[in-house]
Amino acid sequence: MGWELVWFGPDDELAGTFLVSHRQLLQIRDLFDYGDDEWLTFEYPIRERHWPTLFRVLSCPPPVPGNAYFLHGYATPPSGP
Repeated sequence: MGWELVWFGPDDELAGTFLVSHRQLLQIRDLFDYGDDEWLTFEYPIRERHWPTLFRVLSCPPPVPGNAYFLHGYATPPSGP
């Protein structure tokens, strides 16, 4: 699994991404109402109340007004032969 912050501009085009490590995910996942999706494999909207913790844990760039931000989980290909 991999995770990243993704954001979309006012035109709904992808405007940027920021990688989130497994260790970081464990520190921020309780910010989100993930139900039984313990690995946050879907997209979760970033709310204003999330930013203080995201800045502290991720050292991510500040949000740009007008952009929509999400925590996005994705499958990674298996490693090794």
